[in-house]
Amino acid sequence: MTGRLFLIDGSAYAYRSFHAIQRLTNAAGEPTNAVYGFARVLLKILREHQPDHIAVVFDAPGKTFREDIYREYKATRPPTPEDLVAQMPYIDELVRALNIALIRVEGVEADDVLGTLARRAATDGMEVVLVSGDKDLMQLVSDRVLLFDPAKGDKGVWYRPEDVRNRFGVPPERVPDALGLMGDSVDNVPGVRGIGEKTAKSLLETYGSIEGIYEH
Repeated sequence: MTGRLFLIDGSAYAYRSFHAIQRLTNAAGEPTNAVYGFARVLLKILREHQPDHIAVVFDAPGKTFREDIYREYKATRPPTPEDLVAQMPYIDELVRALNIALIRVEGVEADDVLGTLARRAATDGMEVVLVSGDKDLMQLVSDRVLLFDPAKGDKGVWYRPEDVRNRFGVPPERVPDALGLMGDSVDNVPGVRGIGEKTAKSLLETYGSIEGIYEH
């Protein structure tokens, strides 16, 4: 396959839309804020970027392999609001009505599916756009894989390899080192005590990697 493939982090934009838009319901009083916000993001991508290929990836319900690796993963995150859960079937229906591939993989988080598909498509010669605001996915950015967050600003924000380096002080393949130092309170992943993004960037600009920090 050739052309440009857009891979959309569906769970992230459904969740973001749910919290960004308040008090929106249909005539029956059912919540529609997540559906409406998600539709706006999806239609904007189709209208402004006209991708050659496109898929939306969602988290599957239930436990993932990440929890087997680290039992406390996302342990502090509250359960998904019931009003958002009730809207997910309608978001699925919207994606299918637009004839867009919808992907869920049992036991695997959407991030991991997005990463796998992006790497495979890039290896096959396609240009890939990961549509997400998740900094974890910045480790995948390359000359063939870009990260795009359409929800930031009027035209969205693009991340290329140089943008990742400007943010973390290291190339994309070393983003896991930065995240390992910083940790992630949202996912309940511990980092190094007292080190945030600014200090992590300074250390990595100086020593290049976590291994380099230990060596010095």
